[in-house]
Amino acid sequence: MVNEFHIDMLEKTGLEDQLIKCKKKLDKIFKEKNTIILFGAGTVGIENLRIIKKLSKARVVFCDNSPKKQGTTIEGITVINFNELITNYKSSYIIITSISYYDEILEQLEKFGLEKNLIDAFDNLLVNYEYRDYYNLIKENESKFSEIYNLLSDDYSKKLFINRLNYCITGNPKYLIPLKSKEQQYFEHKIISLTEDEIFIDGGGYTGDTVKEFLKQTNRKFNKVYSFEPEKSKHKEFINKFSNFKNIELVPYGLWSRKNILHFNLEDSGASCISDIGDIEIPVISIDELLNGERVTFIKMDIEGAELEALQGAKNTIQRFLPKLAICIYHKPKDIIEISLYIKKIGPRYNLYLRHYSNFHSETVLYAVVE
Repeated sequence: MVNEFHIDMLEKTGLEDQLIKCKKKLDKIFKEKNTIILFGAGTVGIENLRIIKKLSKARVVFCDNSPKKQGTTIEGITVINFNELITNYKSSYIIITSISYYDEILEQLEKFGLEKNLIDAFDNLLVNYEYRDYYNLIKENESKFSEIYNLLSDDYSKKLFINRLNYCITGNPKYLIPLKSKEQQYFEHKIISLTEDEIFIDGGGYTGDTVKEFLKQTNRKFNKVYSFEPEKSKHKEFINKFSNFKNIELVPYGLWSRKNILHFNLEDSGASCISDIGDIEIPVISIDELLNGERVTFIKMDIEGAELEALQGAKNTIQRFLPKLAICIYHKPKDIIEISLYIKKIGPRYNLYLRHYSNFHSETVLYAVVE
């Protein structure tokens, strides 16, 4: 493995060609007077809508399986149900803009022979657009990227670091698929060692998927779990799963740098996030405020782009107890440097490792442990 990072290790272009391809397809759809269906009317769908509007004047309609969204309008765009799609839009082009329910939606489309309407050119459009100038961003911040590369504690992490940058520049999955970890996300055995005294903070609890895995990994022998999940719609399922555990606490807050009320964009696809266009307001709180000096041994965060703010709100806890950290660093283009540098700043003793758990840009985790 090369000891030093240099910009020459990276590809220079790739995404621009894909965006040009997308624009040509959009222009063709516009000339045909056809419609693009964005299947998934949440955060991902809204962001894709905005990108399409920037690239073209093609007509767009949302489709969603949630009765709460059907019949409404989002940013001036109508939300239809699936029956309307198969009745009135059987010849329309379709982009699946849901993350967690992608496979279910694809199966739904296949039952009616609509999978042929999916637009291949738009695979990962949102990522492509967000990272469209990533090479220049890296070049402008080369010293910081070099610093992170040098801080990584094993060759696997360094190779993944370079390959992930190349994926974000080119959009080519060949850079990530060979390095996809076969271990359980957040619980890499060679990095994360668990004891029977774990006090676990689950940032981004959802319906308890990570807590369920934590119970498996610890053989149900642990001290305490705090799971932070602001979406009330997820609480019932979480509580039903863990009602027999007195030492598992569901905290109905989002994680942030301080106690506050923020806008939150509810996304049935599993991609909820803090947003200026949020559907509702939610309370957020910092780890330092909530725990007030209580001990923590392990912190996991997958909170849709709020990770850096949440880490800032856990500064005292991290500096005092040096808990194991498993932090998602893929939500924003600069997360990979800003989060890594912040952790080393407040915890110089930490060793940093990178691991990846998908075929695309999502599910990259930064581990920080004191060995």
